[in-house]
Amino acid sequence: MSEDTLLTRLATHTALVPETAELATVQKYRARHVNLAASQITAAAQLPAHEPIVDAAIAWAANKVGTGGNRRLVAIRAVERLAIEFARAAGGIVAGDISIEVDGRLAYKRRQLIDRARTLMDQLLAAGLEKERLLLRIPATWEGLQAIEKLHAKNGIRCHATLVFGMHQLAAAADAGAAVIAPAVGRITDWHKKRDGVEDYPSDSDPGVLRTLRMLDYLSDHHYDAVLMPGCFRHPRQALALARCQRISLPAKWLSDLSDLSDEHPALAAALGTKPTGSQQKLTIDSAAFHRLTSADEVTDHKLTSGVKNLSWAMVAQEKQLVDWITGRQDSAAERSTAALFRTWDYDGDGYIDREEWSGTDAVFNALDRDNNGRISLEEMAAGLGAPYTPDD
Repeated sequence: MSEDTLLTRLATHTALVPETAELATVQKYRARHVNLAASQITAAAQLPAHEPIVDAAIAWAANKVGTGGNRRLVAIRAVERLAIEFARAAGGIVAGDISIEVDGRLAYKRRQLIDRARTLMDQLLAAGLEKERLLLRIPATWEGLQAIEKLHAKNGIRCHATLVFGMHQLAAAADAGAAVIAPAVGRITDWHKKRDGVEDYPSDSDPGVLRTLRMLDYLSDHHYDAVLMPGCFRHPRQALALARCQRISLPAKWLSDLSDLSDEHPALAAALGTKPTGSQQKLTIDSAAFHRLTSADEVTDHKLTSGVKNLSWAMVAQEKQLVDWITGRQDSAAERSTAALFRTWDYDGDGYIDREEWSGTDAVFNALDRDNNGRISLEEMAAGLGAPYTPDD
């Protein structure tokens, strides 16, 4: 980063957390913390630079499935492992927190959330990561907040509450012991834009920004240790207007855009001059109050429900995409390996291995020689070894 840009000025007031699993980007912007969402891992896993991370996940999965395991089953287990391997790689780059997503499809299943979170934490610790640097991302449904409370109180697991839209969610997350609370600023603003029929709001009247500032002041008023980390922005000026927050989550593109700008921005100046609004009444949230207040707050009622659905659909799509991709990657590797093995035996290079070139047993030769013509083709070897075969054009 250059010496004097909007990005560097913003970074002097808040910790910037890149919304990406691309480790080169995390390193480029010297991020202290990293937020590894499932969708970002899906994108990053397919970059050539991350092949060693994917290979490590596949190797772990193959070991768990065992010799002769179905390639697709290996791929499924590898997808489960990818977050662990990306977290381990990120641990060598950032000095602070590493946040990993717990399956959002469990958002309304307290017991399963707890079990999945504990299993995930055990794997992260076994991979050599320090517990005090780990955060598990859990949606701020009532069941999710109850899981956060249990994990914090009984297991000392630090949690990151997501899909936060309402003040009652914030209060309940803080009382549950969430270490990081992440308001979805842009989604709050989106709801108001649709209701009001407007294209945009100035920073000083943006509903998502104003609600997030109230959340920040509430945590300060009642002396909570939770860190507020807004994200899901729709415009960089929303982030600039929230420079008083301890952390801000930003997409990589905006990190780049802000690093190219050297002009002052009124939203940043205004944010730094903003004073807390004064003491807010402390909220006591139980199950009945949570559901009553969610129903009464149209933003939270709509956005929490749709957010969980979107998260669930995204998880299904991401799993399928990655399983298909990893299965294909394994097939490609197996095909290359078989071709290389074939070439070592095909001494004369005629495209066949005959009995004189074969150094194995007659029984294996006969098993591979499916058409019993006294020689083994590459296709026959691939079939015998369970590898795919693609004929040359």
